[in-house]
Amino acid sequence: MRTIDVGDKFETRRSAKAYGRIRLKPPTVKLIRENKLPKGNLPEATKLTGIFGAKRTGDILPFCHPIPFDFVGVEVRLGEDRLEVFSEVRGTARTGYEMEALTAVTTALLNVYDMCKGVDDEMVIEEVRLLEKSGGKSDWKVSLEGVSASVISEFPELKSLAEGFLSEMGAKLSGEPSLLVRIGNGCEVEEHFFGLESVIALYDFSKDPLGVTLEVKIGRDREGRLVICLPADEGKVRRFFETFGPLLGGIVR
Repeated sequence: MRTIDVGDKFETRRSAKAYGRIRLKPPTVKLIRENKLPKGNLPEATKLTGIFGAKRTGDILPFCHPIPFDFVGVEVRLGEDRLEVFSEVRGTARTGYEMEALTAVTTALLNVYDMCKGVDDEMVIEEVRLLEKSGGKSDWKVSLEGVSASVISEFPELKSLAEGFLSEMGAKLSGEPSLLVRIGNGCEVEEHFFGLESVIALYDFSKDPLGVTLEVKIGRDREGRLVICLPADEGKVRRFFETFGPLLGGIVR
């Protein structure tokens, strides 16, 4: 057993929202509304429990990475025969906040159960689900479907590796590409994407300081094709496609 290695992922602004519901007897709802439960103010205690649960997710779930928070919010809504909980969690991290949002809802519902168990023996936690999440790779990944691509390299293994990544992203390997990848060869870039090159360089340095001289260049050539120049280094090739590959679909078009 092991946790997932998220060391190669970007730290991005991420968020998640979750929902949960517990069925209650109408008399129990009445007690909650009138603040007459023996243990006190249920809505406020439930919000606090949900916030506490979100922050302790990494302690409760052994395979969940502890991550920093910018915001945790929990909302409680009472119906005629139910109580609903909504959570929202935001922060900047290498992995998403869906487990934190779900844990917030789950612990909040358990607090409802605990505070009402003396007056309601028919409670049922009916549903806990993720409503939405954002900020991860799936949000900015654009398929290369319909894009023609070609890889030029004198290193067969690296050429095959790059072609595999391109095919997985939906590109069609062609002799007349709109996306050209050169590995270990001289590369002419007419219009450099300096901002993206800088981001790639900083990211590569954080992962492999000794490989700082092995630069990645990206831009357009005289024919307007998107050109990517990669060093003849398997680690650099893999890291580029695994990390920055999802961006290519939005750039090449």
